[in-house]
Amino acid sequence: MSTSSSLVEQIRSSSRTPNPAELQNTLRAQLDEDFPDLVSLVDHVSQAGAGGVAGVAGVAGPSSAPSRDRIKEGKKKRKRGLKEEIAFWEAREAEAATELGETSSELPKVLETTQTTLQALLSDAQGLSLQRYALADKLANLVADLRSPVDGVSGPGYEGQAGQPLVQKMEGLQMELARLEAGLAWASLLERVLLLSEQTLSAESHRPSPLAALPRYRALHELVASAERTLPSGMALLRIVVSAREKTWQGLKEIMYQNLLAAAEKLKWPLRVSYPSASADDRRAFERAFQDLLYLQSEGEALHGVPSNPPHWSSGDGLYPIQALVRPIAMRFRYHFQGSRNTNRVDKPEWAFANILDQIYEQQGFIEDVLQPLTDHSGYSDVDVKSEFTMLLLPILLSLLRTRIPKLLDHPALLAHTIYQAVVFDDAVRAGDFDVSRTSINDGLEGVEWEGLTGVLLREEGWFERWLAGEKRFVDGQLHELISSPEAWTISDEPLEGNGEGVADGRKPTISSRQIKSLVEQVTDRYAPLPALEHKLPFLTTIQLPMLMVYRSRITGSLDAFETLSSAFVRAVPGALSGNTRGGVHVDPAKVTGGTAGLIKLVKAGLSAGWVLEALRAWSDDPFFVELSADLANASNLRWMIQGDQLLPVSIKSDGGNGSVFDVVIERYAALCQRSEDMIVRLVTVEVENDLKQHLQRRWDNTDENDEPDASLLNALATFTTLLKSLAADVPPLVLSRLYRRIVNHLSNHIQQRAVYAGWSKFTAAGGQAFYTEITDWIHAAIGVLETTATPANTGIEAPWTALLDIAKVLRLSTEDHEQRKRQSEKEEGAPTFAQAMAAGWSDGEESLRMFMQRAGVQGMGRQELQGVLRRRVECWR
Repeated sequence: MSTSSSLVEQIRSSSRTPNPAELQNTLRAQLDEDFPDLVSLVDHVSQAGAGGVAGVAGVAGPSSAPSRDRIKEGKKKRKRGLKEEIAFWEAREAEAATELGETSSELPKVLETTQTTLQALLSDAQGLSLQRYALADKLANLVADLRSPVDGVSGPGYEGQAGQPLVQKMEGLQMELARLEAGLAWASLLERVLLLSEQTLSAESHRPSPLAALPRYRALHELVASAERTLPSGMALLRIVVSAREKTWQGLKEIMYQNLLAAAEKLKWPLRVSYPSASADDRRAFERAFQDLLYLQSEGEALHGVPSNPPHWSSGDGLYPIQALVRPIAMRFRYHFQGSRNTNRVDKPEWAFANILDQIYEQQGFIEDVLQPLTDHSGYSDVDVKSEFTMLLLPILLSLLRTRIPKLLDHPALLAHTIYQAVVFDDAVRAGDFDVSRTSINDGLEGVEWEGLTGVLLREEGWFERWLAGEKRFVDGQLHELISSPEAWTISDEPLEGNGEGVADGRKPTISSRQIKSLVEQVTDRYAPLPALEHKLPFLTTIQLPMLMVYRSRITGSLDAFETLSSAFVRAVPGALSGNTRGGVHVDPAKVTGGTAGLIKLVKAGLSAGWVLEALRAWSDDPFFVELSADLANASNLRWMIQGDQLLPVSIKSDGGNGSVFDVVIERYAALCQRSEDMIVRLVTVEVENDLKQHLQRRWDNTDENDEPDASLLNALATFTTLLKSLAADVPPLVLSRLYRRIVNHLSNHIQQRAVYAGWSKFTAAGGQAFYTEITDWIHAAIGVLETTATPANTGIEAPWTALLDIAKVLRLSTEDHEQRKRQSEKEEGAPTFAQAMAAGWSDGEESLRMFMQRAGVQGMGRQELQGVLRRRVECWR
């Protein structure tokens, strides 16, 4: 329609007579465009020539219609004059008139043709419009029919659809048809699956062996595998056919299990098997059934594939024939230890463990001689049948323990005993060369240490924590009982066994220290076999180290109380009451903390601390604790568990550090031993010094060589001897030697300060000789006590007295007059005189001093010290 209208409009515009006014306006506009000003017109006229006419003719010839582009092109070549321009447009007018005439002659024909075409198009448009309306009416009728309820439809599948729109009925019918088709397909698949499953398990397919049914199972497996590849994994019916396949495989295994068990029963399995004594037919039947199961397992691995995550050793999976052979053992085990028999006792878990160990031991020969070769020939040569058999027996015990332990959580003693027996069982299995990496589920287990039954049990939620809490309560109770016992601090007189610490050096323990050591070792025995470090560490940090520190605190408290009560450690306050009053009864602290009674208390404290200290040092070198320390230092994942523990050394808490877990405790016990030794030295020296107080006030310038020793000296010697005997009776020789040197050094220094350098009088030769005699009395008293012990010989006993003895030798030097009146013995002939000593002491030469020292038998005394000693003689004129 639009095309015909535009054509008619074009024809009408072409048939109109041109308007002279419009034509003139057009011409003027053209001239204005070409010559916008006078300059352009003048330039155009000046350049006009003969070529201009030709240019006009070339631009606007009669054979071509003039156009604006062509005019512009001619203007570019040559600008026309006014006359030429008029001529050009007159020519154009003539052309237009000619074209108008031609158009006017053709116009009636074109109009007639156009009118005819237009009438035909109008007729077609009216027909199409009528068809559109008819189709719209039909469509409306159809939609109305579809939406309107249709009655009278009946038949199966149409129940409840009366009065529904036809479209909904058709959709429902289509969906129902799809469901029926899917159901038919599933029914067909399920029918085939069940048929193949029934044929696989049918006895008719098991001739001559159940392995003859494998082709049917392969068809079943391929059918189910095809369904798994095609259908979504979440479909319920897919799970049904997969389950049917699994049940078929389990059923086929069960049939072959029974064949093997029937053959094994003729060999008296599960009792000890005497394979050579069995008949040849029985042996062949057993071997055939055993190898058939291995072949079935290899076929199953080929069809089903090896799982990406191998089962855990406690799952009960393994070689099919070994699984079958374990069944009667499990049945007997449940009868004896999980039933109503007297052997099912919670306080005797070792009976159940021993039963399994007996099975492993009794069948070892049968396994090595018969089962291992059969397994090797069937393609499983990398499997150790003994380890496989052991692994498949372990779930039997796990089942018992998982049933029994929840009932023991409220009974710490039974729980601890059960877990301890599990640890012992694990050790026995490891000692039997059990290697989990050589079992049929060894993928990913190479180099991994077997965690044992204990590792599985301790992973159960709350079980390890309850066990640890029960152990701690037990240890705390034992600790409180032993340190509260009246005999806790009694020195043990029992003979020491073995060659361990405390034996070689003659050390005696107290009863409590010996029990503490035993208790720590008992705890170590309980947790040492645990496979995981995170299970070992809590026993160390929450039980053993705190227990050792509690015992140390008990000893420290005893020493603190001793210092508070003892007059040897507390300065006397003027005006204070002596003694103490408790409940109205006067108590003299000196009787409790002084003399031999007080010394024995300090010795007991030192022996207790020293015995534990030696035990700690021995444990630090023990392979178990050395390995534990190294593992803990390298276990960065457990660093959070020990960072706040003050009883573990910093070297253990740092990455890759060295040291022992007992370093901190050893340091504190060493300080405690040092403190006890200091207190022993203090007590002995104070006791002896108190007795010497009166004697050291004597005058040495009016003393005769033959004077009897006074009572003060004798009391001091008696006290010294008594206390030294008490030490020698219980203190180990090395410690005794150290204490003796310290005591003598202190007493020697005290005697020097009070008798020699700060005395009330100076010495005469006779007084010096008396002083020398007293010193030798001290040495003889010490020798009389210590010569029977394992301390060094007499020279070692005399060594601490050397300095004081040298002073006495100088003080007893005789004058010349005295030498003339009384000669010394032949042994002392040639000894220097006091005058010679003066000459050597104040001489400038070292040789004279050395010769004097050698003649006098003095060692290690310098010139200044010699001068100081000589000044203590009344004869000294310097």
